[in-house]
Amino acid sequence: MSHPKDKHYWTQLRAALTGGQWEVNFPARAPNAIPLSWSELLRKFNKHCSGFPDVAELASQTQALAILLSSNTKTTSLDVDGNHFDESDPLALGQECILLEERIVEGTQGYSILHSLTGSNTESIKLAVAYYAYALGQPSECLSYLSQVKDLLDIESHIPTPSTRSHLSALQVPHAGADSSASSWTGSFTTAPPGSAPDIENGKSWAMTESMRSVCLQGMSHERISPDDPQTALKTYLTASPLLKTINDEIPCSLPSQAGGAAGDPGSFARYRELWRWTERLLRRAIILASKLHDLGQSPAEGDSVWILFGYYRACSAHWPPTFRPNHRSTVLVIHLRALVLRARALSPADVKIRAPKWVSTARSAIQEYRTLLNTSTTFPRAGERNVKVEDLVDLCVAVWEADGAVGEYAGWVIDALWWATRLTFNSFRVFRHMTRLLYVSGDSELAKRTLRLYVQIVSKACEATLAEGDGAHVSEEADTDHHWVDTLVFGARMLCRLALQEVNYTTALDLAKEAGVMIEKAKTRLPLEDLKLVTSVQLAEGIWSSVMAYTEQEPLTRSARLAESLNLLTSAVEAYPTPSGHHHLALTLSRPGPSQNLQLAIEHARESVEGNPAEVRHWHLLGLLLAMTGDWAAARSVLDFGIEAGEADLGDEEGVRTSANQSAINIRDFAASSDQLPSAANGHPNGEAPSSQSSESLGTILEPAHTTIPSSDTLLQPMGDRPNPSRHERFEYSLQVRMTQLALTEFVAGPEGVSEKWLEVFQWFREKRGVNVDDRRMSIDSRRVSTETRPLSEIMSVQEPPPSVVEPVGTGEAFSAAEGSQLEDLPTPIPITITPASPGVVPPHSNGDMLGDGQFTNPTPLERRSNSLDEKAGDISRGQKVKQVLKTRVHKGQATFSTISKKIGHGVGRRSSLNIKRTASTPDFHSVLGQPPSQASSIHLRQYQSIHASQQDLRLLEVPPPPSPSPTPPATNEQNSRSAKDRRLLSDLWLMSAAIFRRLGKIEQARGAIQEAEVRDEDNPAVWVQLGLYYSALNDHRRAIETFQKALFLAPNDVSATVHLCRLYLSPPSDTSQPINAQPDRDNIDLAVGLLSDLTKGAGWDVAEAWYFLAKGYKLQGRRDRERECLSYALTLSESRGVRDVTASVGWCL
Repeated sequence: MSHPKDKHYWTQLRAALTGGQWEVNFPARAPNAIPLSWSELLRKFNKHCSGFPDVAELASQTQALAILLSSNTKTTSLDVDGNHFDESDPLALGQECILLEERIVEGTQGYSILHSLTGSNTESIKLAVAYYAYALGQPSECLSYLSQVKDLLDIESHIPTPSTRSHLSALQVPHAGADSSASSWTGSFTTAPPGSAPDIENGKSWAMTESMRSVCLQGMSHERISPDDPQTALKTYLTASPLLKTINDEIPCSLPSQAGGAAGDPGSFARYRELWRWTERLLRRAIILASKLHDLGQSPAEGDSVWILFGYYRACSAHWPPTFRPNHRSTVLVIHLRALVLRARALSPADVKIRAPKWVSTARSAIQEYRTLLNTSTTFPRAGERNVKVEDLVDLCVAVWEADGAVGEYAGWVIDALWWATRLTFNSFRVFRHMTRLLYVSGDSELAKRTLRLYVQIVSKACEATLAEGDGAHVSEEADTDHHWVDTLVFGARMLCRLALQEVNYTTALDLAKEAGVMIEKAKTRLPLEDLKLVTSVQLAEGIWSSVMAYTEQEPLTRSARLAESLNLLTSAVEAYPTPSGHHHLALTLSRPGPSQNLQLAIEHARESVEGNPAEVRHWHLLGLLLAMTGDWAAARSVLDFGIEAGEADLGDEEGVRTSANQSAINIRDFAASSDQLPSAANGHPNGEAPSSQSSESLGTILEPAHTTIPSSDTLLQPMGDRPNPSRHERFEYSLQVRMTQLALTEFVAGPEGVSEKWLEVFQWFREKRGVNVDDRRMSIDSRRVSTETRPLSEIMSVQEPPPSVVEPVGTGEAFSAAEGSQLEDLPTPIPITITPASPGVVPPHSNGDMLGDGQFTNPTPLERRSNSLDEKAGDISRGQKVKQVLKTRVHKGQATFSTISKKIGHGVGRRSSLNIKRTASTPDFHSVLGQPPSQASSIHLRQYQSIHASQQDLRLLEVPPPPSPSPTPPATNEQNSRSAKDRRLLSDLWLMSAAIFRRLGKIEQARGAIQEAEVRDEDNPAVWVQLGLYYSALNDHRRAIETFQKALFLAPNDVSATVHLCRLYLSPPSDTSQPINAQPDRDNIDLAVGLLSDLTKGAGWDVAEAWYFLAKGYKLQGRRDRERECLSYALTLSESRGVRDVTASVGWCL
């Protein structure tokens, strides 16, 4: 090879063959860069590379056969779908690589020409003849010629040495040295300079292509000859594993713009196009057969596992653009995703909760690739058509999410796929059905409601149109199946019920509850009566809806009927098909006050729910509350302990919180990825690891042997269930509620003094689990210290009385106002919280000139930051009078009834039992407390300042240090902001509970400090004003107490606790010492209180004993003795069956 042109045309011919540029008009270039056609390339090759006529003929016939086969495809490119793709039978071999009838004559001519060359006894000619034989429909002849080759995988053995120059047919350039052919395949890749591609120059890449083609043809021939023995064909395909491993390890992945930086470099796909064609075909056929023959439980270590094939296919597909055989690749991706889902279902619950399961990363990467392929191969459907592949991918995404635990926190990537699907589908009921569920569990209830309504509208219209055309047999295809329709509407009805209970606005809540009833009625229209489970799910949903309507519409005339209907429906559902959820809701119904209350039967059903699902914290919580209502304190304490353990086990699995699914934490491989980004082991799983379960466990095959099509991915979906799985944030809240009930029970039995240590544990547990910084101090409070000396917490605590840290039980304290009943949404991963400077404490009476003689405070100096709570200007009496006037306008004159202005009391607002009719012995005597001087130093947990009452200095003369600069925080999403607000509200409520305990212990200053801490955490919490009003009541400052309760009602007009406490003060004698001892309350106040309480007991406060008690007191002051006795009787009935906490606040009425 002494002439440069000799080497040039060898290289050009090999590059054209390896690149598979059969249909390209100019596959090569002359040394002067002039384009050359196939015929001109072969002519110049024969001219400049004399002595190799077989090589040119072999190349010519190979190109001719490829052109003939390309006529089988819908396009002229072999890269689209190979030779044949049947949409109705994607798993079958079909007519792939078989010539059409009209092309047989031309193929026979080429076969004869090559057959005449076999006398040269070269293996490349035999491989080409076998290729022709298979294309002509002669698989036996193909196997015969392939059997004449000693080793199809031994590339070196069928590349002759330069001594056989006259008969060289392996397309190898004869080098001067005899050992030139000894370089390995691997070395050909690693030693080549960028862009030169020596593996193509020395012929090894084409030899690899021939070997891959031959093994593939051998397996396909076995499939045709012995269709009943697919195992033989699969074993043949698996013999190519060494070649596949070499390809995976040695061919660098690059696109044309990234191919080593060489100008004009076509990239790894274009350079080895023919090799990729046969590699894809071999792996696809092997995967299809293995999915029917191999058990999913096989380990990749066994060598012939289907996971090995998936890994090879995924690694090779890194080189392929999305236009390369998208339909065939889609088939393999669907099988792969189906295998991952089926395999994941066999994982133990502990394995499912492992941080960032690797199989999920693999599945998401495959889904991302599938989306790219569908963007290329599908378009927006025409009228009357559906994009079935996109809808099937949607089902696959949801199936992967369900197999991963169906947690709303990790639904972000699925929702993204659903939004993408809306661009390639038109009003797909599948997309909207899934969006309704996923948007709700991820926290976007508004969008969930909209998609639910859209789903109902689309399916209803489609059903009407199909029935109008008389095609009732295809209703399920055009209007979803009956099962999905009922399942989705039941889910939607219960979703709307939960939202109605959480809604504060009366009109909105009632509309949501009514809409839930409409959903249930629509579900009944297509309810298959033979499906017992589905029928009972509708009964259960309707029973819950009746209960929600009783609370939402707040109509005393229909409440009893609603509750009775709820009891009947829930009883029927539990008797027909008992479920833990059914037992739970039936126990709730039986625990409600009224004629149907049966606590013993409620306890039995609560026990059934615990036994059916011991991992559900709320089941344990309800059982503990019911046992406490019957006075079985020991059993209640034991059950609550079990509930705490269940919650800890659930939260313990999430200690290592995996990366949010809304962030792209995995490496979603695009088609330009480098080989370094691919799995290090070709088994379909990152880092070479298969799903972590028992590898020897038999899980069955991916597909049935008789399957000719892949089953719809809809078959992989799990039933929606009667409620969504709780998120990690919700599980935290449920566990916190159990702890709060445990502390309430302890205080109820042992008094406030018995829970001081446990309250500290609650704060510590909160901080450990949520990571919220409870040590962030209000700068306006800390800046008003008398001295600028900063002392450590340990020193302050050593000179002050250690604060007892306890929680307020509902049944024994004055305040039931911490808004426990609000259903908290998902709590976010904590983010740094910037605390704005809050208000200082009450200005002491000895301040110089700060208070006027009539009790009004002067305006503060600019250095003083006044509070919205404790520093409210006492002199602004007009505001209190205005509030009172507004409240008066809500009562009809001459009657004790409430006007229509904000008539209905809100829903989902937490209630706490307040001033008990029956007080415990542990309740402190506030009169003795008030006799002490208010100079006790505040020792609130984690506060490093002393009470301002310890100093008589003029606080205006103190220099206020500037607040520290807040640390920069990353921008938070709306969801994070919402969850952060819920976190702060929950922590604020905890401080308010501690304030109530401090007050009952007689530690008024600690109570005040805790209220200030609560305001720091959530300044919009109306419960802060309720607790502040109770604080002023303890100080016998009724005027300020009334103003703060009125402020709470302005923030939350439906707050039950604020209404009850405000009316209590209205019904109390004036605290002014100038009034006679037996002075009666103001007549207007009595009428106002009776009006407020009358409406309250008809609505949200119908089961609050305190509301009835003070209403009776109001009737007494009005002289209405008969109504007084009725109210007292009902209040006594409610108080006798009341537990340590309100069920609504702690558990809720709807799971």
